Amino acid sequence: MGYQPRRAFIIGLILFFFINKFIGVPALSHDDPDAPVPSLQAFKTDQPINVDGVLDESFWADCEITSNFIDIRTQKPADQQTFVRIAYTRTHLYIGVECFDDNIQELHAAERREDRSYFNVDDAVEVHIDPTHSHRAKYAFFSNPLGTRVDANEGPSGQFNHGWSADWDLAASILDDRWVFEMSIPFTIMNYFRQDNQTWGLNFTRVIPRLDSTSFWSYNPSEYYKPRHFGHLTGLDLADTEFDRNWEITPYMSTRYDFNGDSSTMFQTGVDASFRLTPSITTSWTLNPDFGQVEADADTIELRDTERFLPEKRLFFREGSELLDMRNTLYYSRRFTDIEAGAKASGEWDDFKFSFLDIQGDVARDDIVRYGNSSVFRTTQNIGERSVLGYYLSNSDFNDGHSRVASFDGNIFLHDDWQYRFQGSLSDDRMEDEKGSLAKDRLDYLGYNVLQFNKYPWDIDVGYIGVSEGFDPVLGYIPRRDIFGPQAEIEYQHESDERWYKDFYVRLDTQLYENEDDDTVLRDYGFYSRVVFPNDLGLLFGQSFDYHAPYDNTRTQAGFSLFSSDFWKSIEIAWAGGEFEEVEYNEITLEKNFKPFERWPIRYDFTIRFEEEPDGEKHTVWLNRIVFDYYFTDDMWLKTSLQHRSNSIGNISVIYGWEFLRNANWYLVFNSVSDENDDTGNSIFTKIDYTF
Repeated sequence: MGYQPRRAFIIGLILFFFINKFIGVPALSHDDPDAPVPSLQAFKTDQPINVDGVLDESFWADCEITSNFIDIRTQKPADQQTFVRIAYTRTHLYIGVECFDDNIQELHAAERREDRSYFNVDDAVEVHIDPTHSHRAKYAFFSNPLGTRVDANEGPSGQFNHGWSADWDLAASILDDRWVFEMSIPFTIMNYFRQDNQTWGLNFTRVIPRLDSTSFWSYNPSEYYKPRHFGHLTGLDLADTEFDRNWEITPYMSTRYDFNGDSSTMFQTGVDASFRLTPSITTSWTLNPDFGQVEADADTIELRDTERFLPEKRLFFREGSELLDMRNTLYYSRRFTDIEAGAKASGEWDDFKFSFLDIQGDVARDDIVRYGNSSVFRTTQNIGERSVLGYYLSNSDFNDGHSRVASFDGNIFLHDDWQYRFQGSLSDDRMEDEKGSLAKDRLDYLGYNVLQFNKYPWDIDVGYIGVSEGFDPVLGYIPRRDIFGPQAEIEYQHESDERWYKDFYVRLDTQLYENEDDDTVLRDYGFYSRVVFPNDLGLLFGQSFDYHAPYDNTRTQAGFSLFSSDFWKSIEIAWAGGEFEEVEYNEITLEKNFKPFERWPIRYDFTIRFEEEPDGEKHTVWLNRIVFDYYFTDDMWLKTSLQHRSNSIGNISVIYGWEFLRNANWYLVFNSVSDENDDTGNSIFTKIDYTF
């Protein structure tokens, strides 16, 4: 064991003993029903609901009403208040919300497409539910004044999984002094326990863009969205709920016609199925799933020396994915490119959450495609009120070798404001190269420790990471290897309606890594700041000095924004300049969002960079992108993405979508892709799917 690995081991050992010394320090608990968090009693009924956005069912009059939302900027009761009622039956949870507004004519309501992750450009309410009251995970259901649905879930990592989607009902209406919505959420789409006298975690968020206002029902200044600070939904007697397997079967048929001088036609069919084994465990199965990207990935022009990470959008991976989100990514689902068959199960059992999947098909990594079978198992264990331990195993057997990974990680609360996160991983790889020679046969490791302090308005991380030279799991995303050293980040963010600013943010970060030979391979120092004034003018400035062996890189950036609080009026212009890998550059970016009318939202951005090589040669690099939707009706839309670069690379994508019956969709897609050699690939793709 070399010097660097020994140092990583010693630091981890010291932190381990530090944890054991302080693990007994109590954190504030709200398992106690008398804890100082808001509480709402659910009303049980057997009356069905007509989900129309009008609270005219008789049971709504019998429900308890809660309000007193707290504005995060003033930390006082919000000027525009929100009333909430909750009822339930043996099959569904009903939620009725009234959002009062003394200037209803200024309401922001444009988004009609479901499951858009940037939903907060509209007036909106988010309902947060923690059915198992674990304080570590949640489901989120959004509504805007048009009744457009968005849903997501979240695991112990604290990151939203927008790939999760479920079937539930929503309707909204706009009145003279408020907007109102009703939700009907089947119990079967969530993991829950069939027991009486239950208490669930519950919270609500309301966003009013024109006032730059965000308010919470259960408010904590340091961590607004975290389940450990939720209020309580009480009085849930669920032992007699109807257990429905909630079968969902989605067959599809698709045809793609390519015309690029030569023409060809490809026909595909397949099926996805899912059902519940228990109220808290779901299983999914797939045969020849369609993984065509109906929505293309956004192109970028970036200065980076690592692979680009892309979010998952595909249906099969939606359930349980939130558990596989780790600080150092050992499982990256987009490695799977062509699947013949797959099966997975995920859910909760006592104090454990788990996800298991097995996939037969192709895995793409470093321009190499391997065929074989991959199994992944991940489980997290609740420790005490809020702490979590995680365990991970994966095994991939290919025609040219195998990759096996084991990992142990945790998030331990030492105090309300102090957390310790760690991860230790081992990988055993045996891989052959294209010629059949053994290219890799070794055992490698990763170690990560970080101590975090989080108390509004401060967020401080100090840690140490060690990654051996060959640690690069086939299914993972590990940007850098052969690094050992400390890292630190300090953030300060404060919002106010009484000071000279509305929002002030500053971040300082540094990293210093050496390799196993004690040579410095990375030394980064960065500073970034942003301020938004009361008149909605925003300014930003940043500076970084990075050494990525053997290059000294620098970057200075500055910019401004207008109408920062209004997404569809906002405009941002920024400049950046410096040197990257001995290439000097100046870069200008423009971002503008606008709506000619309500059913036609447009997002536009343009980046141009002027580069000068060490030999004096000059280049101009640019990216022009326009993305817009047009809504014929709420069930019929057209989405267009136009992306062109200076090196002749371009992409035109036009997508027509129509939900012609409930749960039945037809897609017609035109794609045109140009590469650096001016070769153009054109295709027309059509697909029909139906879920029953």
